[in-house]
Amino acid sequence: MPRLTIALFAMLICAATGAGAAATPREKTVDPLNRVRTLVAAAIAGDEARVQRVSAELKEQPKPPRGDRRVARDLNERGLALWQRQRFDEAAVLFRQAQGADASDAEIAENLGYSLLKSGQVAPAETALLAALALAPERASAWGSLGLVYAKQGKHREGVAAVLTAYRYTRDPKRTLDVYSRLATTDDDPKVRAVLADVVSRLSKPG
Repeated sequence: MPRLTIALFAMLICAATGAGAAATPREKTVDPLNRVRTLVAAAIAGDEARVQRVSAELKEQPKPPRGDRRVARDLNERGLALWQRQRFDEAAVLFRQAQGADASDAEIAENLGYSLLKSGQVAPAETALLAALALAPERASAWGSLGLVYAKQGKHREGVAAVLTAYRYTRDPKRTLDVYSRLATTDDDPKVRAVLADVVSRLSKPG
């Protein structure tokens, strides 16, 4: 857990078909959240090639203008202090303020998503985590938290796929697997336990 310029799809089609090289003004308008939903759908479908392609496009997409980083990071630290005391509702308020101060910070977006998740606000948590992935599509902990969102929504297959994607991007596979193994038996939500147990079983198979 946290502390865990898009090439247009239409332009790719034009390049593949030899269509006109110039993009229209409408083609230049891309909703990163829609694109990241395409990324997540590819991960759920097991389409690794598409995951890599859309991830690369997202990483090239211009990020939101940098806001007041000092204010945003101060709010983030205060939110984390509340988080450590399990005061997730209050932490989410500060993370949302931090995001308002600097919408370009993927960690803040993820922290907001996880705090919303832990405070029972599952749908808003999904939106915040997708925003984090739009900024940093290979952010392992955001994928992991998204997997927990899907688990709580009763979307077992989607949850497993998101958590496995988190594992693919993690910098410490052993520690990550240890965390999954522990939560697979201790999390208070049986749907989360089931998703993580499935993930652990798959990752523990030889080969």
